[in-house]
Amino acid sequence: MTAWNRDVGDIIAEIKMMVTDFSGFFWILEGPSDQKFFNPRVDKNISLIVAGGKRNVINTVKKLEFDTEEVKVLGIVDADIEWLIPIQDRPINLISTEPRDLEGMLLRSSAFHKVLAEYADAKKIQTFEKKINKSLLMHIHDSATLFGKIRAVNDIHNRTLLKKFKPQCALVKGAWLYDPEVAFRIAVNYGVSESVDTLKREINELPNANNWYYVRGHDAVNILTAGLLSEITNGTFVDDARVDSVLRAGFEEHEYQASSLYKSLNEWSFGTMEGA
Repeated sequence: MTAWNRDVGDIIAEIKMMVTDFSGFFWILEGPSDQKFFNPRVDKNISLIVAGGKRNVINTVKKLEFDTEEVKVLGIVDADIEWLIPIQDRPINLISTEPRDLEGMLLRSSAFHKVLAEYADAKKIQTFEKKINKSLLMHIHDSATLFGKIRAVNDIHNRTLLKKFKPQCALVKGAWLYDPEVAFRIAVNYGVSESVDTLKREINELPNANNWYYVRGHDAVNILTAGLLSEITNGTFVDDARVDSVLRAGFEEHEYQASSLYKSLNEWSFGTMEGA
């Protein structure tokens, strides 16, 4: 069984088996990359459980809130577009990353520059930024926003699954740019909307939001990787997994402690101790 084909019953059974020998807290996470992020940042009083998706995290926490054994559990999920589509019947013991997801938080930190130092050519970065008249990070943000808005339309109307929909599908040949028309056509083929014109209208009807609210972190990482393999490459091979790894390792402790995620975790821990 992989991390992504579990159900709530499996997760609760795992926790119930562990609780006989463990009196600490269980943090339930969406996926393996979240576990890799938190592993070096928790103490022995916390056990990390990978649920295999946001819905599994939420439903597991909901079920355990009414458990007679009073398991000490916290769910941690990506906020995604909760500002637009709030979680219904949100459980008390659930924390969301802000403003969107872990990858977005890491990309806005010093870890981003460590990825560039490892895999990018500084002179090529300067040339590219001059050509597009914006910073590298803003280019990634703007490119990812296109795909994020397509995803938002799909999430609002709950029309289809977009697991295979990635920015690379609309990458312009020979350039680190993305063709919106290609992205729209592919999205329509997936069932996001009935036509390209309808999809464009639905995107235009989306509310304005602060920077990064429409940016899905995995899309942004995929876009960064594309640049590291083309316009700004230093010749070193890289893929999304390696970028993710450097981002996690390069995130400084003081940045983590300054994050809204860290503050939320501390507030939850304090409230739990107070109620104990």
